[in-house]
Amino acid sequence: MIKLKDLLKESDHKEPKFHSVHRTSTFDATFGRWYANYLPLSTKKIQSILGKEKVSVFHTGNAEYERDIQQVQRIVGKKGTLSTFTSVDKGEKLAKGKGIQSGGGVIYQIEGTLLVASTRDMQSMPDNTGRRWIAIQDLAGKTAGSKMYKELKSAVERNKIDRRSWDKIERKEEEKWRDKNDYYGDDYTGGYERKEKELKKIMGPIKRKWIKKYIDMCYKIIDKYKPQIKRNILSQKDKPSEHGWNEILVNQIKVKDVFLLSRNDYPAIKKAAEKLATGTVTVGSPAKFRKWYKERGGIINE
Repeated sequence: MIKLKDLLKESDHKEPKFHSVHRTSTFDATFGRWYANYLPLSTKKIQSILGKEKVSVFHTGNAEYERDIQQVQRIVGKKGTLSTFTSVDKGEKLAKGKGIQSGGGVIYQIEGTLLVASTRDMQSMPDNTGRRWIAIQDLAGKTAGSKMYKELKSAVERNKIDRRSWDKIERKEEEKWRDKNDYYGDDYTGGYERKEKELKKIMGPIKRKWIKKYIDMCYKIIDKYKPQIKRNILSQKDKPSEHGWNEILVNQIKVKDVFLLSRNDYPAIKKAAEKLATGTVTVGSPAKFRKWYKERGGIINE
C-alpha cells in the first residue's frame, strides 16, 4: 500500500520531473479523463508482476530546446517513467524523426525496465513526480481489462471518490473556515488571498488521504488480476503497432545511441546529446534516421 509520507514528499515538488502536454497533478489524475478511470504505474507493483523485464525502445524528443535532453537526463536510472515506441506506420511523423506533439528532431535509443506495453497509443499521462497514469482497462487486455474497469468504477462510486464528492468536501471545509473566521464580518482582515492560502493548507492533508485511498483501491484490483496483466503486457510488447504507433512505458532508463536530424544539429544540442548518450550520436536526414532506427530493431510498417 502507498504511504502517506510518500505523498507528502510528492506534494513538495516545485518543478515537474518531466514536461509533457499530457502532464497532470497526482490529485487530478484520480478523476481520470475521457470516460476512463486511470491508475498509477508503480515500479514496485509492476515488478511484482513482471519482474525486471528489460526492453530496447525509442523516444522522440524536441531538439529545439536543450532542456528536452536535460529532462531525459534527469530520469536516467530512476523511477520517472518515459513513453516510448518500437513500431510505427510509414506515414506517421515518428517514422520521419518528428514528434507527435512537437517538432521532434532528437531520437533516443533507450534500454529500460518495462512497465506496460500496448500496440496503440494509450494516451498515458505523467503526473508532476514523473509517474505515469494509464486507463485501467489497458493493463490486462479486453476481457480482464473490462472487468477491472467495471470494478474500479464501482469502487469509485461506492467510496465516493469522484469530482462531485470532492466538490462537496471542498465546499464544507470552506464554509467551516468562513464561519470560524467571520469572513464577511467587519473585523476580518487579509482578504481573498488569506482565505485561499489558509484553505490550501487545510485541504493539503485531505487531498493526500484522498489520493492514498484511490491508489490503494487501484492496487487492490491489480492484485486480483496479476496473471492476466502479465500475459497481456508481455504479449503486447513485441506485436506490430495499431493505429499509427505502439506505446511502451519504461523507467530506470539508460540512453544508448542518439540520432539528431540535420536541421537540429546545433552545437549546444549536440553537446548535450553526446553527454547523455553512452553510445554514439549520429546526425543525418530523415532517410538516414529510418536506416539507423531499423538497424537498432525499430519497425516501420509499410
